[in-house]
Amino acid sequence: MRIRLLPLVLAACVAPEADVGGGPPAPEPEGQPVESVGDAEAVDESEFVFDPTVVHRIDLTMDAAAWADIKYNYTAENWQVTTFAMDGEVVDDVGVRAFGAGSQSYGKTPIKLSFDRNVDGREYRGLEQLKLDSSTQDAGFLNDALAAWVLREMGLPAARTGWAEVYVNGEAYGFFVVLEPIDDTFLRRWYADDAGALYGTWDWRYGQGLNPITWGGPLDWYVPQTAVETDGAELVAAIDAVNGGTDAEFAARVDVDGLMRVSVARAMMGAIDAFAADGNNFYLYDDGGRITMIPWDMDADLGYPGYFANALEMGLEEPWLWSHARSNPVTGATYSDPVYARARAAGWDVQGWAGAVAAGPLDWATVDAKVVAWADVVGDAACADWFHSCAAHEARVADLRFFLHARLARLAGAEVAPCPRSSRTYTSGGTAVAADASPWGPGFVVNGQHTCHGVWAGGAATLTTTVAAGTLAGAVGVHDANGACQGGVGFVVSQGGSVLFDSGMVAPYTDARAFAVAVAAGDVTLTTTPGGACATGAWLGLTQ
Repeated sequence: MRIRLLPLVLAACVAPEADVGGGPPAPEPEGQPVESVGDAEAVDESEFVFDPTVVHRIDLTMDAAAWADIKYNYTAENWQVTTFAMDGEVVDDVGVRAFGAGSQSYGKTPIKLSFDRNVDGREYRGLEQLKLDSSTQDAGFLNDALAAWVLREMGLPAARTGWAEVYVNGEAYGFFVVLEPIDDTFLRRWYADDAGALYGTWDWRYGQGLNPITWGGPLDWYVPQTAVETDGAELVAAIDAVNGGTDAEFAARVDVDGLMRVSVARAMMGAIDAFAADGNNFYLYDDGGRITMIPWDMDADLGYPGYFANALEMGLEEPWLWSHARSNPVTGATYSDPVYARARAAGWDVQGWAGAVAAGPLDWATVDAKVVAWADVVGDAACADWFHSCAAHEARVADLRFFLHARLARLAGAEVAPCPRSSRTYTSGGTAVAADASPWGPGFVVNGQHTCHGVWAGGAATLTTTVAAGTLAGAVGVHDANGACQGGVGFVVSQGGSVLFDSGMVAPYTDARAFAVAVAAGDVTLTTTPGGACATGAWLGLTQ
């Protein structure tokens, strides 16, 4: 039976007011996309596609050989023809192909649909294209949706998302994240028009950003995405302005506020694979003569498995220092973002904007409630997906909630849920242990459970605490952010050489195991023993 997540009803603390110094004031959210401003009676039919409260059914019907080419010859990205249906709404003669780079996978590859490829000017609910992300890199199916929601809530351009179970020729293919493509339709929603050139990056040619081009030309790095003809001259002008122009030229050629607002917000979410981290996953748009950036593919935000610590510790001063992929795969150069560096040097108010985001969509109680609600929407479909196990999905949701709590507490420099300070103290032996004064405050989240008081053992450890005569109660749980804890963790409470409680090996992401033991006045020993290269044991809610 799938575990239903219970929402945590917690009030967030207000972050301390930032000292803006000589920099600009904290920017205000810019509001809504262009299309939604004005006529209150206008109805955007595409909202049906991206409704976050439902899981759609998408059916693709096509020639078996064409489908085999997409499914197994995905790197060729050959266009085929399909009949498309969403919840029974049918569109014939639709272009379809595989897309993606690192997310492509044998047997479950991302799918791109073009409604106007074979029938000029045709749309489906106002959309010319649609993308179906296989989410092979995110078992939670939530990262892209949540990161994009945070940005849109702050008035920043980001693709809308939804979910769908996909069937091909009547057979279940898997659970997918539905993505709004970054195309001219998207541009018309967010900008005054789509007259400027839109650029994506070539597969596996990332790590350039707006740094000086030392290999090839602009079109060797950036691929025009719409019918607007361009030779990339405006990109070269922007690059020159960033790296050697006057302040006036920099501001005239680059949407500095737009780039910084997106980049700071994503750095807050621990984006290790982004424009400001490794020069990846973005589009560039010439908006009236100024280059702006549109983020894309955010499944590696929010505590990506294997790089959890990088994301948790990412600084807002130079986000690229925490990226695992900073090496340009073409030139070998180490990436840094010259726009971010120059804007900060000029006094751009990073902390002021971070405070606005933290008080908005990244308020702990707000964002955790969003995760819980969306996890409930997608849970059954995610558990039915053949590529990821149900346990992997639920573990990833637990990781996401843990990451958000820990990350936001680190950014605030204080607990983000209302927890009183505990007077209990611990001494430790063995691997270092974070107790009440942990980096995420006196409270923390394990297995989706928040507790105000407890101990976090960073590995094998022996802890000693002094107690009064009575009952010592609490629980033990295991979190496995970096996927190295398959053996679980054992927990033992002992006093005077006698074992009072022995948990046995507790597996990651199972419900916390409660205990209550009678203790005499004096020292009590708490022992954690990982069953492998695990560093995630926690004693929760210890009380007496």
